[in-house]
Amino acid sequence: MDKLLQHTIIGAEFDSSDRHPPPKCHPGTRLAIIERCKNLIVQCDGKEKMRWVVGGAGVGKSAIMQIVAEEIPADASVFFSVNGRNDGTKFFLTIAYQLAVKYEPYRQFIRNAINRDPSLLRKSLPAQFRKFIVDPFIDQHLFNPSQRFVIIIDGLDECDNPKTQREILGLISDFCIKYSASPVVWFVASRPEPHITSFFDNARVKPVYTKEEVEIDSDEACAEVQTYLRDELNEIKLAYPTLRSKREWPTGLEFTKIATAAGGLFAYASTVVRFI
Repeated sequence: MDKLLQHTIIGAEFDSSDRHPPPKCHPGTRLAIIERCKNLIVQCDGKEKMRWVVGGAGVGKSAIMQIVAEEIPADASVFFSVNGRNDGTKFFLTIAYQLAVKYEPYRQFIRNAINRDPSLLRKSLPAQFRKFIVDPFIDQHLFNPSQRFVIIIDGLDECDNPKTQREILGLISDFCIKYSASPVVWFVASRPEPHITSFFDNARVKPVYTKEEVEIDSDEACAEVQTYLRDELNEIKLAYPTLRSKREWPTGLEFTKIATAAGGLFAYASTVVRFI
């Protein structure tokens, strides 16, 4: 396990200290999206075991994936980041390590496989996928097919190589197509980068995934940002005696200006709150 750990993306899991405190959804927001993601695990059938959560920068994709990972909880997760957690060649080894930590049959399988062939830690992504995903879940039948195993990939666009991003997506989608009875459910969150969008637009891939678009201009998103702003600004008011004495702070006009500028973009609203 220690040898395997050295070949993983350190700090990429959802509960890692490297990401603490992680991005979180404000209480009472993003409930519908989170619920739809959780329902997929129960309702998915056949090939459709992949969900693409897509949205621009700052819309809160990582916060949504964090809540999903915590509440399910996820069996394995990789939160990519340009800040040192972006080596896509270590992706499947990272997943394998987390699964080995949680499940004894898988841990024994991994131990035996690496003892037989230590070079597995340096194999190509397709070879690692075959050994660490296809073999245990399909060929060896280590688990009950009725179980569900949830793997979350956040910030795929922050993986260091676009070709690697597409290779990972290709391996996962081919797996869903070929092994429709697989117990593995995949969540992939990313920005709508052209090479990722074109991959998901492929007619061959469309039957295996559902799309969850996190919009910034919808009425729902704008209302949730306003909820966040009201709660956070109220906390600031309560923290300062000079503000508590004011009958109205911020004024209705001031709040409207901030809310209008933010629209449905949580990143903008949180930046304003930190500045204030």
